Amino acid sequence: MKMVREIADFTNGTVYGDAETQITTVSSLDRADFVALAYADGKYLDDVLTSAAGCVLVPSNDFPGRTVIVVKQPRVAFANVAQWLLSKEHPFEGIHPSAIIHKNAELAAHVAVGPWTVIESGVKISSGTIIYPGSYIGRNCLIGADCVIYPRVVLYPGITLGDRVILHAGTVLGADGFGFVFDGTRQVKIPQIGHLEIGSDAEIGANTCIDRGALDETVVGEGTKIDNLCQIAHNVQVGTNTVISSQTGIAGSSRIGSHVTIGGQVGIADYCQIDDHAVVGAQCGVPSRKRVPASGAYWGTPARPLQNVKRQQAHLSRLPKLADEVKRLRVEIEKLKSKLS
Repeated sequence: MKMVREIADFTNGTVYGDAETQITTVSSLDRADFVALAYADGKYLDDVLTSAAGCVLVPSNDFPGRTVIVVKQPRVAFANVAQWLLSKEHPFEGIHPSAIIHKNAELAAHVAVGPWTVIESGVKISSGTIIYPGSYIGRNCLIGADCVIYPRVVLYPGITLGDRVILHAGTVLGADGFGFVFDGTRQVKIPQIGHLEIGSDAEIGANTCIDRGALDETVVGEGTKIDNLCQIAHNVQVGTNTVISSQTGIAGSSRIGSHVTIGGQVGIADYCQIDDHAVVGAQCGVPSRKRVPASGAYWGTPARPLQNVKRQQAHLSRLPKLADEVKRLRVEIEKLKSKLS
Protein backbone atom coordinates (compact mmCIF):
# COMPACT_ATOMS: atom_id res chain seq x y z
CA MET A 1 0.00 0.00 0.00
CA LYS A 2 1.23 3.51 -0.87
CA MET A 3 -0.05 7.01 -0.30
CA VAL A 4 -0.68 9.16 -3.37
CA ARG A 5 2.05 11.54 -2.21
CA GLU A 6 4.52 8.62 -2.18
CA ILE A 7 3.55 7.69 -5.72
CA ALA A 8 3.98 11.33 -6.77
CA ASP A 9 7.48 11.36 -5.27
CA PHE A 10 8.31 8.10 -7.04
CA THR A 11 7.17 9.45 -10.43
CA ASN A 12 8.44 13.03 -9.95
CA GLY A 13 4.83 14.11 -10.47
CA THR A 14 2.62 16.80 -8.91
CA VAL A 15 -0.43 15.88 -6.82
CA TYR A 16 -3.75 17.66 -7.19
CA GLY A 17 -6.41 16.53 -4.73
CA ASP A 18 -6.03 14.29 -1.66
CA ALA A 19 -2.36 13.37 -1.30
CA GLU A 20 -3.17 11.01 1.61
CA THR A 21 -5.38 8.68 -0.44
CA GLN A 22 -4.25 5.06 0.00
CA ILE A 23 -3.50 3.02 -3.13
CA THR A 24 -3.15 -0.75 -2.98
CA THR A 25 -3.42 -1.82 -6.61
CA VAL A 26 -3.49 -0.69 -10.25
CA SER A 27 -6.29 -1.01 -12.77
CA SER A 28 -7.70 0.16 -16.07
CA LEU A 29 -9.56 3.46 -15.96
CA ASP A 30 -13.02 1.96 -16.43
CA ARG A 31 -12.64 -0.86 -13.88
CA ALA A 32 -10.71 0.95 -11.16
CA ASP A 33 -12.10 1.38 -7.66
CA PHE A 34 -11.25 3.80 -4.86
CA VAL A 35 -8.00 1.99 -3.89
CA ALA A 36 -6.69 1.66 -7.46
CA LEU A 37 -4.30 3.75 -9.51
CA ALA A 38 -5.09 4.24 -13.21
CA TYR A 39 -3.72 6.38 -16.02
CA ALA A 40 -5.23 8.37 -18.86
CA ASP A 41 -3.98 10.14 -21.95
CA GLY A 42 -5.23 11.04 -25.41
CA LYS A 43 -8.89 10.29 -26.05
CA TYR A 44 -9.30 8.63 -22.63
CA LEU A 45 -8.82 11.88 -20.70
CA ASP A 46 -12.56 12.52 -20.99
CA ASP A 47 -13.18 9.44 -18.82
CA VAL A 48 -11.18 10.65 -15.82
CA LEU A 49 -14.08 12.55 -14.27
CA THR A 50 -16.35 9.49 -14.38
CA SER A 51 -13.79 6.92 -13.23
CA ALA A 52 -13.95 5.53 -9.68
CA ALA A 53 -10.15 5.34 -9.45
CA GLY A 54 -8.59 6.58 -6.24
CA CYS A 55 -5.95 8.39 -8.28
CA VAL A 56 -5.19 8.85 -11.98
CA LEU A 57 -1.89 9.63 -13.68
CA VAL A 58 -2.55 12.37 -16.24
CA PRO A 59 -0.52 14.80 -18.41
CA SER A 60 -2.24 17.98 -17.12
CA ASN A 61 -4.43 19.24 -14.27
CA ASP A 62 -7.85 19.69 -15.89
CA PHE A 63 -9.89 17.53 -13.51
CA PRO A 64 -11.42 19.53 -10.65
CA GLY A 65 -12.57 17.45 -7.71
CA ARG A 66 -10.43 14.44 -8.66
CA THR A 67 -7.17 13.22 -7.17
CA VAL A 68 -4.61 13.12 -9.96
CA ILE A 69 -0.85 13.09 -10.38
CA VAL A 70 0.43 15.14 -13.30
CA VAL A 71 3.38 13.50 -15.09
CA LYS A 72 4.95 13.90 -18.52
CA GLN A 73 4.25 10.35 -19.70
CA PRO A 74 1.31 8.78 -17.84
CA ARG A 75 1.62 5.36 -19.43
CA VAL A 76 5.34 5.06 -18.67
CA ALA A 77 4.80 6.30 -15.12
CA PHE A 78 1.98 3.78 -14.68
CA ALA A 79 4.20 0.89 -15.79
CA ASN A 80 6.95 1.91 -13.37
CA VAL A 81 4.52 2.35 -10.46
CA ALA A 82 2.89 -1.02 -11.18
CA GLN A 83 6.24 -2.80 -10.88
CA TRP A 84 7.06 -0.89 -7.70
CA LEU A 85 3.66 -1.29 -6.07
CA LEU A 86 2.99 -4.89 -7.07
CA SER A 87 6.33 -6.51 -6.37
CA LYS A 88 6.21 -10.17 -7.37
CA GLU A 89 6.34 -12.82 -4.69
CA HIS A 90 7.73 -16.09 -6.01
CA PRO A 91 6.09 -19.31 -4.85
CA PHE A 92 9.18 -20.96 -3.39
CA GLU A 93 12.65 -20.36 -2.01
CA GLY A 94 15.80 -22.44 -1.72
CA ILE A 95 16.70 -25.61 -3.58
CA HIS A 96 14.04 -28.28 -3.98
CA PRO A 97 15.24 -31.79 -2.99
CA SER A 98 14.30 -33.22 -6.39
CA ALA A 99 16.51 -30.76 -8.31
CA ILE A 100 19.59 -32.37 -9.86
CA ILE A 101 22.56 -30.03 -9.50
CA HIS A 102 26.08 -31.00 -10.55
CA LYS A 103 28.68 -30.73 -7.83
CA ASN A 104 30.72 -28.32 -9.97
CA ALA A 105 27.86 -25.87 -10.46
CA GLU A 106 28.11 -22.60 -8.51
CA LEU A 107 24.92 -21.09 -7.10
CA ALA A 108 25.15 -17.78 -5.25
CA ALA A 109 23.08 -16.82 -2.21
CA HIS A 110 19.31 -16.51 -2.54
CA VAL A 111 19.08 -18.59 -5.71
CA ALA A 112 15.85 -20.61 -5.84
CA VAL A 113 15.55 -23.83 -7.85
CA GLY A 114 12.24 -25.61 -8.34
CA PRO A 115 11.43 -29.33 -8.53
CA TRP A 116 12.90 -31.56 -11.24
CA THR A 117 15.26 -28.92 -12.55
CA VAL A 118 18.61 -30.09 -13.95
CA ILE A 119 21.72 -27.90 -13.63
CA GLU A 120 24.85 -29.25 -15.30
CA SER A 121 28.59 -28.92 -14.60
CA GLY A 122 30.24 -25.51 -14.80
CA VAL A 123 27.04 -23.52 -14.48
CA LYS A 124 27.30 -20.25 -12.53
CA ILE A 125 24.15 -18.55 -11.24
CA SER A 126 24.23 -15.16 -9.52
CA SER A 127 22.24 -14.04 -6.49
CA GLY A 128 18.46 -13.66 -6.53
CA THR A 129 17.77 -15.76 -9.62
CA ILE A 130 14.78 -18.11 -9.53
CA ILE A 131 14.43 -21.20 -11.73
CA TYR A 132 10.95 -22.68 -11.93
CA PRO A 133 10.25 -26.44 -12.09
CA GLY A 134 11.32 -28.64 -14.94
CA SER A 135 13.96 -26.41 -16.52
CA TYR A 136 17.30 -27.57 -17.90
CA ILE A 137 20.50 -25.53 -17.61
CA GLY A 138 23.29 -26.94 -19.77
CA ARG A 139 27.01 -27.07 -19.09
CA ASN A 140 28.94 -23.84 -18.53
CA CYS A 141 25.93 -21.54 -18.72
CA LEU A 142 26.39 -18.19 -16.99
CA ILE A 143 23.25 -16.68 -15.47
CA GLY A 144 23.22 -13.19 -13.96
CA ALA A 145 21.50 -11.82 -10.87
CA ASP A 146 17.74 -11.60 -10.32
CA CYS A 147 16.81 -13.55 -13.43
CA VAL A 148 13.47 -15.38 -13.66
CA ILE A 149 13.42 -18.65 -15.59
CA TYR A 150 9.90 -20.03 -15.86
CA PRO A 151 8.96 -23.74 -16.19
CA ARG A 152 10.36 -26.00 -18.89
CA VAL A 153 12.94 -23.56 -20.18
CA VAL A 154 15.93 -25.19 -21.91
CA LEU A 155 19.36 -23.59 -21.99
CA TYR A 156 21.81 -25.50 -24.17
CA PRO A 157 25.47 -25.47 -23.04
CA GLY A 158 27.43 -22.23 -22.91
CA ILE A 159 24.57 -19.70 -22.86
CA THR A 160 25.14 -16.34 -21.15
CA LEU A 161 22.33 -14.37 -19.52
CA GLY A 162 22.82 -10.88 -18.10
CA ASP A 163 21.06 -9.59 -14.99
CA ARG A 164 17.27 -9.43 -14.59
CA VAL A 165 16.57 -11.50 -17.70
CA ILE A 166 13.11 -13.07 -17.86
CA LEU A 167 12.61 -16.30 -19.81
CA HIS A 168 9.00 -17.44 -20.14
CA ALA A 169 7.82 -21.05 -20.20
CA GLY A 170 9.05 -23.24 -23.01
CA THR A 171 11.82 -20.94 -24.20
CA VAL A 172 14.69 -22.76 -25.89
CA LEU A 173 18.03 -20.95 -26.06
CA GLY A 174 21.11 -22.16 -27.88
CA ALA A 175 19.78 -24.96 -30.08
CA ASP A 176 21.70 -25.62 -33.29
CA GLY A 177 21.13 -23.19 -36.09
CA PHE A 178 19.66 -24.47 -39.35
CA GLY A 179 23.00 -24.92 -41.07
CA PHE A 180 23.43 -27.47 -43.86
CA VAL A 181 25.29 -27.70 -47.16
CA PHE A 182 24.32 -29.94 -50.09
CA ASP A 183 27.17 -32.11 -51.39
CA GLY A 184 25.27 -33.24 -54.48
CA THR A 185 23.75 -36.24 -52.78
CA ARG A 186 22.71 -35.27 -49.28
CA GLN A 187 22.54 -32.39 -46.81
CA VAL A 188 25.69 -32.21 -44.69
CA LYS A 189 25.32 -30.62 -41.26
CA ILE A 190 27.58 -27.66 -40.48
CA PRO A 191 28.60 -27.91 -36.80
CA GLN A 192 27.03 -25.13 -34.73
CA ILE A 193 29.73 -24.33 -32.18
CA GLY A 194 29.15 -20.63 -31.53
CA HIS A 195 27.62 -18.93 -28.51
CA LEU A 196 24.46 -17.11 -27.49
CA GLU A 197 24.37 -14.05 -25.26
CA ILE A 198 21.27 -12.40 -23.84
CA GLY A 199 21.80 -8.90 -22.41
CA SER A 200 20.56 -7.61 -19.07
CA ASP A 201 16.87 -6.69 -18.70
CA ALA A 202 15.90 -8.64 -21.82
CA GLU A 203 12.64 -10.60 -21.77
CA ILE A 204 11.95 -13.62 -23.97
CA GLY A 205 8.36 -14.80 -24.52
CA ALA A 206 6.93 -18.29 -24.15
CA ASN A 207 7.99 -20.95 -26.68
CA THR A 208 10.43 -18.63 -28.42
CA CYS A 209 13.59 -20.21 -29.84
CA ILE A 210 16.93 -18.44 -30.28
CA ASP A 211 19.73 -20.43 -31.92
CA ARG A 212 23.39 -20.33 -30.99
CA GLY A 213 25.92 -18.95 -33.46
CA ALA A 214 27.36 -21.23 -36.09
CA LEU A 215 30.99 -20.25 -35.45
CA ASP A 216 30.69 -16.88 -33.72
CA GLU A 217 27.73 -15.73 -31.60
CA THR A 218 24.09 -14.81 -31.61
CA VAL A 219 23.40 -11.70 -29.50
CA VAL A 220 20.25 -10.16 -28.04
CA GLY A 221 20.99 -6.72 -26.59
CA GLU A 222 20.11 -5.20 -23.24
CA GLY A 223 16.49 -4.31 -22.64
CA THR A 224 15.20 -6.01 -25.77
CA LYS A 225 11.76 -7.61 -25.51
CA ILE A 226 10.84 -10.61 -27.65
CA ASP A 227 7.25 -11.88 -27.72
CA ASN A 228 5.94 -15.46 -27.71
CA LEU A 229 6.51 -17.89 -30.58
CA CYS A 230 9.40 -16.12 -32.26
CA GLN A 231 12.37 -17.73 -34.03
CA ILE A 232 15.77 -16.07 -34.15
CA ALA A 233 18.38 -17.93 -36.16
CA HIS A 234 22.13 -18.37 -35.80
CA ASN A 235 24.47 -15.37 -35.90
CA VAL A 236 21.65 -12.83 -35.65
CA GLN A 237 22.59 -9.64 -33.81
CA VAL A 238 19.79 -7.71 -32.08
CA GLY A 239 20.53 -4.30 -30.54
CA THR A 240 19.30 -2.74 -27.31
CA ASN A 241 15.69 -1.92 -26.38
CA THR A 242 14.26 -3.44 -29.52
CA VAL A 243 10.73 -4.91 -29.54
CA ILE A 244 9.93 -8.03 -31.58
CA SER A 245 6.29 -9.15 -31.68
CA SER A 246 4.82 -12.65 -31.80
CA GLN A 247 5.40 -15.17 -34.61
CA THR A 248 8.28 -13.24 -36.12
CA GLY A 249 11.08 -15.19 -37.77
CA ILE A 250 14.55 -13.76 -38.35
CA ALA A 251 16.90 -15.76 -40.56
CA GLY A 252 20.62 -16.25 -40.09
CA SER A 253 23.19 -13.45 -39.92
CA SER A 254 20.68 -10.60 -40.05
CA ARG A 255 21.43 -7.46 -38.06
CA ILE A 256 18.67 -5.74 -36.11
CA GLY A 257 19.52 -2.34 -34.65
CA SER A 258 18.57 -0.68 -31.37
CA HIS A 259 15.11 0.73 -30.59
CA VAL A 260 13.66 -1.14 -33.57
CA THR A 261 9.96 -2.09 -33.59
CA ILE A 262 9.04 -5.30 -35.40
CA GLY A 263 5.34 -6.21 -35.71
CA GLY A 264 3.73 -9.63 -35.50
CA GLN A 265 4.27 -12.37 -38.11
CA VAL A 266 7.16 -10.55 -39.75
CA GLY A 267 9.57 -12.60 -41.84
CA ILE A 268 13.14 -11.30 -42.14
CA ALA A 269 15.38 -13.27 -44.48
CA ASP A 270 19.11 -13.87 -44.11
CA TYR A 271 21.74 -11.12 -44.12
CA CYS A 272 19.23 -8.29 -43.74
CA GLN A 273 20.04 -5.01 -42.01
CA ILE A 274 17.36 -3.24 -39.95
CA ASP A 275 18.78 0.08 -38.80
CA ASP A 276 18.17 1.84 -35.47
CA HIS A 277 14.65 3.14 -34.73
CA ALA A 278 13.20 1.47 -37.82
CA VAL A 279 9.64 0.13 -37.83
CA VAL A 280 8.78 -3.10 -39.65
CA GLY A 281 5.00 -3.47 -39.83
CA ALA A 282 2.99 -6.61 -39.07
CA GLN A 283 3.22 -9.45 -41.64
CA CYS A 284 5.99 -7.61 -43.46
CA GLY A 285 8.40 -9.68 -45.56
CA VAL A 286 11.99 -8.46 -45.80
CA PRO A 287 13.90 -10.24 -48.61
CA SER A 288 17.50 -11.43 -48.28
CA ARG A 289 20.15 -8.75 -47.90
CA LYS A 290 17.61 -5.93 -47.92
CA ARG A 291 18.19 -2.90 -45.67
CA VAL A 292 15.52 -0.99 -43.78
CA PRO A 293 16.98 2.47 -43.09
CA ALA A 294 17.12 4.18 -39.72
CA SER A 295 13.80 5.59 -38.51
CA GLY A 296 12.10 4.29 -41.64
CA ALA A 297 8.70 2.57 -41.54
CA TYR A 298 8.27 -0.40 -43.90
CA TRP A 299 5.32 -2.64 -44.69
CA GLY A 300 4.16 -5.25 -47.15
CA THR A 301 5.85 -8.14 -48.96
CA PRO A 302 8.37 -7.41 -50.26
CA ALA A 303 8.96 -4.68 -47.70
CA ARG A 304 8.52 -1.17 -49.05
CA PRO A 305 8.33 2.29 -47.45
CA LEU A 306 5.02 2.63 -45.65
CA GLN A 307 3.97 5.78 -47.51
CA ASN A 308 4.49 4.04 -50.85
CA VAL A 309 2.40 1.06 -49.71
CA LYS A 310 -0.41 3.34 -48.53
CA ARG A 311 -0.43 5.11 -51.90
CA GLN A 312 -0.51 1.80 -53.76
CA GLN A 313 -3.31 0.47 -51.53
CA ALA A 314 -5.31 3.62 -52.20
CA HIS A 315 -4.92 3.08 -55.95
CA LEU A 316 -5.86 -0.60 -55.63
CA SER A 317 -9.02 0.29 -53.74
CA ARG A 318 -10.10 2.40 -56.74
CA LEU A 319 -9.68 -0.41 -59.29
CA PRO A 320 -13.36 -1.52 -59.30
CA LYS A 321 -14.46 2.06 -59.94
CA LEU A 322 -11.83 2.50 -62.64
CA ALA A 323 -12.93 -0.77 -64.25
CA ASP A 324 -16.53 0.47 -64.41
CA GLU A 325 -15.37 3.73 -65.93
CA VAL A 326 -13.36 1.87 -68.57
CA LYS A 327 -16.42 -0.27 -69.42
CA ARG A 328 -18.55 2.85 -69.84
CA LEU A 329 -15.91 4.45 -72.05
CA ARG A 330 -15.77 1.35 -74.22
CA VAL A 331 -19.54 1.45 -74.65
CA GLU A 332 -19.37 5.14 -75.60
CA ILE A 333 -16.53 4.45 -78.04
CA GLU A 334 -18.53 1.64 -79.67
CA LYS A 335 -21.54 3.95 -79.98
CA LEU A 336 -19.36 6.66 -81.52
CA LYS A 337 -17.90 4.16 -83.98
CA SER A 338 -21.39 3.10 -85.00
CA LYS A 339 -22.43 6.68 -85.67
CA LEU A 340 -19.30 7.41 -87.67
CA SER A 341 -19.72 4.31 -89.77
